[in-house]
Amino acid sequence: MVRPHSTAHLRLHHPYFSPFRWATRPGYGRRTWCTATALARLSDASSLCRDFWPMEGHAMDAGSLMAFPRFSLAERERRWSAVREAMVEEHIDCLITPSNTGHSTHFQAESRYLTHCGGGGDADIACVFPLDGEVAAIATTCDRWRHVQEWVTDLREARRAYGRRAAEKLRDVKLVHRRVGIVGLSGYIRAPEGTVLHGFMQALTDAFPDVDWVDFSDQLQHIRMIKSPEEIAFLEKSTELVDRAFRRIVDVAGPGVKDYDAWGAAIGELCKGGSELPVHNHWGSGPRPTTLTRPTHGDLQRGHLIVNEIEAAYGGYHAQGVQPIAIEECDPVYRALYAMHAEYWQRCFDALAVGRTVGELDDVCRETAIDVVPSGGRFEDVRGRLAMHGRGLGSDAPLVTGTGRSPRTMAEVFQSGWAFVFKPSLSVRTESRAYSAIWGDTVVMTDRGARRLGTRQPGLAVAGAR
Repeated sequence: MVRPHSTAHLRLHHPYFSPFRWATRPGYGRRTWCTATALARLSDASSLCRDFWPMEGHAMDAGSLMAFPRFSLAERERRWSAVREAMVEEHIDCLITPSNTGHSTHFQAESRYLTHCGGGGDADIACVFPLDGEVAAIATTCDRWRHVQEWVTDLREARRAYGRRAAEKLRDVKLVHRRVGIVGLSGYIRAPEGTVLHGFMQALTDAFPDVDWVDFSDQLQHIRMIKSPEEIAFLEKSTELVDRAFRRIVDVAGPGVKDYDAWGAAIGELCKGGSELPVHNHWGSGPRPTTLTRPTHGDLQRGHLIVNEIEAAYGGYHAQGVQPIAIEECDPVYRALYAMHAEYWQRCFDALAVGRTVGELDDVCRETAIDVVPSGGRFEDVRGRLAMHGRGLGSDAPLVTGTGRSPRTMAEVFQSGWAFVFKPSLSVRTESRAYSAIWGDTVVMTDRGARRLGTRQPGLAVAGAR
């Protein structure tokens, strides 16, 4: 019987990608992976673990390494062991993660996860990760990564030809089963058509025409979904910066202020606190705004509402918040709706629990909305809907949005270690017009329930009220 997260059971026929072969997963039994080196490292993890807590102005003391947020070597061993165990189960000799800085670098999450190399909008990184042997990071101007991390020493110069350099490293790897995993062939979060460039894969398949190329996206995604204490610490710092950015908008925004000045104040606050760029953000303003991907060049006016999604990425770990902001005043319907949404959000948050399915929580959101909005009043067609998506190095699972609600996702069970932005929506109709409210914070699941990483109060904020 096929397990839910096994590799693809298809043979890929495509004029651009022949001679790819997606091999059927053989019936190999589960084996454990370990080496004497790994055992030695894990047995003395305390001596390897350095101070990872992300503090402003805190320089990590590791010889000649530059002052960047870093993870410990014990964290590296945790990740590498989990990935190699999954590789053994699928009989994968080597794993390759491609370079792709798309979607605010989210599409390159696995390369950074395995190498600790990356950061910045044009920092293309690929990784060749053997089942046994030295891990390689492939980058253009690769020497710059030698002084910012200590996880990987095999740094290979790409000169923008990442696929060719990955093939060169792969020649050094013993391919016992001729099965190589690739992340991003298809079905990637927010990229159903995949994230691997044609030229990258063509270079690999030309060099190794007899290798079975196995999509390993799902396996890596489920490993990355469970965040370690070190990862959560980075997300806490990112969430702190998101909260600072919202406070800065409230301080700056007001009638007559340029829309992009309010937005720029938020982005500046993120950078001042140590966030990397690029980060995802949505922004919209006006009497009845919808979110856009950038601010306008117009002026904010009394009665405008700013709606948004703001992210920060401390050490590359993206946390997100949603905070509606009224400019002195706004439509009274929005005021009433956001007042109800504050109670709605808290009750839905309180229902988060390990062992509950995503679909069950969606049901809670729908039922809570009907309970929170008074019946028989001016509001009709009351709807509550779950919205959430994983936070971390990329667009992590689970993804539950207006269009991203697959049956498989809704059947996922909440686990301790999941980190995600939680932003259920509440919508109504009144006087023949539709209104919707959304507010969100990044949260992490624990065995005792969900824990918020931010400190803002749910509900509408007001700017310009001097």
